[in-house]
Amino acid sequence: MDVKKLAILFVSAYLIICTILIFNSGIFPASAPSASCEAREGTSRGGRSGQQDNPQGILTLAAEVNLPAPKSLPQIAPLPDRDTSAPQITAASAEGKTFTLGSVLPAKENPYKLEITLTTKGAAVSSARLRDYDNRDRKNPQPFKVFSIVESVNTMASKKLLLPDLGKAFPLDRLNWQSDGVTQNSDGSQTISFYAIILKDNGEFVKLTKTYTLRPEDYLLDCSITIANVSNAEIKTALDMLGPVGISKENERIDTRTVTTGFLNSQGTVEVTKMNIKKLEKDFGGKAQLFHKNAEYKFLWTSVSSKYFTAIIRPIPQDQNNLSAEWIAEKSAICYDPDGIVNSNDEDIGVELQTETISIAPAAQYTCGFQLYVGPKDRHLFVANPLYNKLGFINVIDFQACFGNTFNRLSFLILSAMNWLYQYVHNYGVVIIIFVFIVRLILHPITKKSQVSMMKMSKLAPKAEEIKQKYADNKAEMNKQMMTLYKEHGAAPVMGCLPMLLQMPIWIALYSAIYAGIEFRGAEFLPFWITDLSSVDALFYFPAAAEKIPFIGSFLGTSFNLLPILLGVAMFAQQKLMPSSAPSTNPQAAQQQKMMLWMMPVMMLVFLYRAPSGLNLYIMSSTVAGVVEQYVIKKHIQEKEALEQTCLVSTTSKLGGKLKKKKPKPPIKFS
Repeated sequence: MDVKKLAILFVSAYLIICTILIFNSGIFPASAPSASCEAREGTSRGGRSGQQDNPQGILTLAAEVNLPAPKSLPQIAPLPDRDTSAPQITAASAEGKTFTLGSVLPAKENPYKLEITLTTKGAAVSSARLRDYDNRDRKNPQPFKVFSIVESVNTMASKKLLLPDLGKAFPLDRLNWQSDGVTQNSDGSQTISFYAIILKDNGEFVKLTKTYTLRPEDYLLDCSITIANVSNAEIKTALDMLGPVGISKENERIDTRTVTTGFLNSQGTVEVTKMNIKKLEKDFGGKAQLFHKNAEYKFLWTSVSSKYFTAIIRPIPQDQNNLSAEWIAEKSAICYDPDGIVNSNDEDIGVELQTETISIAPAAQYTCGFQLYVGPKDRHLFVANPLYNKLGFINVIDFQACFGNTFNRLSFLILSAMNWLYQYVHNYGVVIIIFVFIVRLILHPITKKSQVSMMKMSKLAPKAEEIKQKYADNKAEMNKQMMTLYKEHGAAPVMGCLPMLLQMPIWIALYSAIYAGIEFRGAEFLPFWITDLSSVDALFYFPAAAEKIPFIGSFLGTSFNLLPILLGVAMFAQQKLMPSSAPSTNPQAAQQQKMMLWMMPVMMLVFLYRAPSGLNLYIMSSTVAGVVEQYVIKKHIQEKEALEQTCLVSTTSKLGGKLKKKKPKPPIKFS
């Protein structure tokens, strides 16, 4: 391929990539709103409004608790032919209040890892903050908020009390429950209970009690819900409730928020299904059932996750000897989209659970329990905690690399090795550099052979060009002669790229590890530069107006990143030191090789400019080490060749320019 065709191919590929990125960025609004999300239009489980599904059964808080209905929900007026003799389900709404479990004060002053803010509305969690992680605001860092309110919807909100015998579903998430406040327990844990009394024709019908417990130094929040039958007749009921909702988006470039669901297979191991927020909204219209394609697999837990953090809800089994929660009837992932436009950067994600319908006798009660993990996607924590390890929480860690989960084990291995080194070095940047040295040391014999082979091929280039011209019309014979030439002189074309091929899996796995490893979030290499290995190195930040510059703003982002530029320079130096395989007699091949000398560093600069600084630090260190290694190997080979040439000349002059062979002695004859 000539230089012109190669340039056209490169430019075309670049333009195609840019076009795809522009359209995927959401800069062009969709022509019509996407399929409705459940929370935005107040639809029921079947995808239709409550009035259409059950015109006399879906009760709004305005109709049943005598409060004005929210403006975002339609008023449901009684139908003309409505049976006025049907029982009326109502409840008294308490005063709206908020309470707090735990704290985000420093660890020396505070034994809790979480600060959970709860609201009486739906007896739900309105927000959760982490003590040991901040929001990485360089001007005013604050404790990281894992999730918050979305469209008036709260995490762990009791959504509906389903009463199938009466054909009604009471909206518990619109009701302010009653509470006596937070209780400090003797074991250091904190507890709060909410309760609500549902009335039937002004008589007590059902009493609901919802209790949360937070323990010191734990990311787990316990929740139990008790349904007590305080009427004189048996009732059939089920609960429709929300799990975690509205997890914060951490990645500014790509929305990686995902719903992950764990299932127990027949061998007793955990398998998961994953669905990201874009697929949920675009392909499923904002709501999708969570199930495994193998119907025999049993449901364990479901979660919403961002890049580094996750909220996992686990229904506690009724049978303590069983891991699976078979009393959960339905599981759904939900997308919340206020403006109804796909990829408009206002979407949120959540999960919804519904219990099986149960019968409760008069004066009896039924209790169901949940555990909510709110914290980092920490491999060490998931492995060290017996419960988390047994439930397979480690599967929420998503490396977001190419080739699916091919390099997951290698990524985990690299993380383990780096965490081990960190115990002695206490600087992940230095750990990365040491890791480079170890990889280079392991690959040195192969790199040396590759360098020797490439130098031999460089010297054989003129002969190779002669063979190409001589057998231009006979490809089979040309390939045969080329292989013979390389074999006679001990050169192997594949050796030239072998070190790169061996390093590529390490690069991919390391990129995945740095991308997803909570260890690198906020990890500092130098106090004045590369202060966060999971983000760009950001030597200095641009004014806010710079982001609005077309193409340049989207490429540069918010900061000037020096490390990728230094990486491009180092790669150029490395390419310059590599032996040339293009013969001097072929100017076209030489021009192509010269073009590649510039193309590779430029492409790497474009691809890695906004990559995590930890990855760039690894590639930069590896490239610089490669330059030094190539220089040393090249110098060693040249000295060896010079020594061999000197020995050859000395021997030739001594023998008069001719090498005489010794005559063989006659065989010994025995008489």
